[in-house]
Amino acid sequence: MQVKIAILGYGKRGSIYARYAQNNSDKFKVVAVAEIDPVKREIAKANHNCPVFEDWRDMINSNLNADIIAIATQDVDHPEHAIACMQKGFDILLEKPIATTQEGCEKILSASKEYNRKVIVCHVLRYTPFYTKVKQIIDSGELGDILAVYTSENVGYYHQAHSFVRGPWKNKEQSSPMILAKCCHDMDILSWLIGKKCQKVASFGSLSYFKEENAPKDSANYCSDCKVDCVYKAQELYKKYRWMAGYFSQETDWRKIKKELTHSEYDKCVFRAGNDVVDHQACIFSFEGGITASHTMDAFSDKIYRDIKIHGTKAELVGIMEQNFLEIRPFGAKAKRIKIDKSKTAGGHGGGDEGIMEELYNTYNGLPTKYITLIDNSIESHKMAFAAETARITETIVHLK
Repeated sequence: MQVKIAILGYGKRGSIYARYAQNNSDKFKVVAVAEIDPVKREIAKANHNCPVFEDWRDMINSNLNADIIAIATQDVDHPEHAIACMQKGFDILLEKPIATTQEGCEKILSASKEYNRKVIVCHVLRYTPFYTKVKQIIDSGELGDILAVYTSENVGYYHQAHSFVRGPWKNKEQSSPMILAKCCHDMDILSWLIGKKCQKVASFGSLSYFKEENAPKDSANYCSDCKVDCVYKAQELYKKYRWMAGYFSQETDWRKIKKELTHSEYDKCVFRAGNDVVDHQACIFSFEGGITASHTMDAFSDKIYRDIKIHGTKAELVGIMEQNFLEIRPFGAKAKRIKIDKSKTAGGHGGGDEGIMEELYNTYNGLPTKYITLIDNSIESHKMAFAAETARITETIVHLK
């Protein structure tokens, strides 16, 4: 059957799911959109020819005929939006993180049980061909018993400047700890691949570089007023990486984008932006059965990429997601490259955005689902992230229940 989906928040993430539905009209239909931005509302109306609401309450209180509501609003608003939608009888496709506090996560989980509603968390990395293959290799036993897993997320200097220095996730109190906002994906991957409970967490990290004491001499408060040659100059970054400009402008003409950029939050000097989240953090996890894992999040990379190393009793596995590189190195034998199906890696998150929508369709049509990320399991990754932030701040080892 065709799955009827409503979109709450037609920003970057919400529009991705709506666009997938539009391009796969045999499987999905967008039946309503709620969005506070008038420009985005007009775009949604033109794209989907459906009722469009300014107030999300009006949407869920209308005669809404939807199977599921995709919630892609700001993280801090997720508990209010998700619980209200479930009270009205709708299942939820919820952008990560689930919420910005552990209490908020628990409230959404509790509501899903109280109202008997599905909450599918958008841990899209599980659905990528890359991590799907890693999981298959582990489950095959080819690596032997898993003893240690090492992952890293290399955020990219430009992505850090955009999202976590100038953008919506720059302030912990207004959004969430960066280890949650950026890496609950990675915590979910660790938990899923290892398949056991995380018991203890330690973590270290800080905001070391993006602060005023590191500002170049004679630099200005805004890049548009600055004469200093700087790799973080807003006008250069947003001209090169147009997808980032979509956060503050719906224009396609660079001259118009540049005008909107001038003296906005995204034009601020990265050393004077008022940010307080970390720019690097390392976490260590102890799982049941003596399995150890680590995850490093770092702003200081030229490209955005994730890599992984898994050590088993028979072989090690190494890989880089963005390069679709995966290699098994059996002990005492020749290493072998693993072929990954690249046909579904053109979209966002290495094919994960498409993958989760395919699993969603299967869920509502009684077809087999392999890795559906229901909140009951996904909340474990958030507990790990909250524990990592507590461990970092208190310089202690945090024990998980």
